[in-house]
Amino acid sequence: MRIVHFSTNSLAGMPLRLVQGLNAHTPHEARLVDLERYSLEKLGWYEHDIVFGETPEAAVRAAEEADVLHLHNYLDLDSRAFAPIDFRALQRRGKLVLRQFHSIPEVVADRMGAPLARVLGCELPALVISHYPERFYPQARVVPNFVPQDEPAYRPPAEDAPSGCDLFFSPTKLTSAWENRWNTKGAPEVEALMLALAAETGCTCETAHGLPLAEVLRRRSRARIVLDDMSNGSMHLSGLEGISQGKPVLAYLDERQLRVLAEMAGVSSQPYLNVRLEDARPVLRRLLAAPDEAREMGAEARRWLVRHFSDRQLVGRYVDAYEELAGGGGLSRQKSLRLDGALARFQAVELPELAWRARAARRGGGEH
Repeated sequence: MRIVHFSTNSLAGMPLRLVQGLNAHTPHEARLVDLERYSLEKLGWYEHDIVFGETPEAAVRAAEEADVLHLHNYLDLDSRAFAPIDFRALQRRGKLVLRQFHSIPEVVADRMGAPLARVLGCELPALVISHYPERFYPQARVVPNFVPQDEPAYRPPAEDAPSGCDLFFSPTKLTSAWENRWNTKGAPEVEALMLALAAETGCTCETAHGLPLAEVLRRRSRARIVLDDMSNGSMHLSGLEGISQGKPVLAYLDERQLRVLAEMAGVSSQPYLNVRLEDARPVLRRLLAAPDEAREMGAEARRWLVRHFSDRQLVGRYVDAYEELAGGGGLSRQKSLRLDGALARFQAVELPELAWRARAARRGGGEH
């Protein structure tokens, strides 16, 4: 099959990684059409395949030749961002079209300038990433984000590589942990934690923000311990990158996220040091005091990822979806992740929200 992806946003590089994974590990041919060179790309943030703003004719040709059109996040059948490409007309001509969500419905609707009902009522077969957004799209098939663990930048550093900082943190946003429910990694709070530990133990710390991905990967590779999102309860690609590089990664995964990760990996074990922000200080003191043990934890986390969460394994989840569509089937949600009942919905959506609000109130964030 010829599969062409369309995206109006870099989405942390996942559409590109997916296309590269399909081409490397499956017999299918995949292309990515980005709307433009995103501002961060000008700093070398991510690579591109076809850039619509530069070679629209190549995008039109790819769409015409495709068997499957894979639309990401802010695109549906009526989107005209890639005009003259008309997704609805191409569907009528027999192209298979599906949509993948990477953000919560409110964010997608806001970016599209569309009513929320249009997002939630989208008629296309749908996929959703296996991080926090999946709980908000109960009908969508859950698929994993992944990293190219065998590429040099994603491998552990050589033994003779120069060492870097003790604690490494790479937030995309600088908002407080209690300011923006999902769009934050708690940068002010994490930086305050690192400064306190530096004063107490003499450890060295680094926060990487607004840098090209290649530079973030290089700096993280030299660090001893990686801090990821310890506030919200979800996984992120940055944490997977740290695990792939053989680092012990601190992150908070709530009960729902752990269940989804187990479904994607096929095992109940997981590679994170699962800790909330408010509980992280003694954990970090312990790791800082035992560098050899921390190093072995990172190596074991890397081995877990290679065995259970490699790109060559996970890309098969997407191939299954394409083949089911090509065979005339739909994309139903996995039985183990259904949110049909009141208990399952409460456990996955409302209970984590209530717990987060209680934590915010205790930390001085007030009632939310």
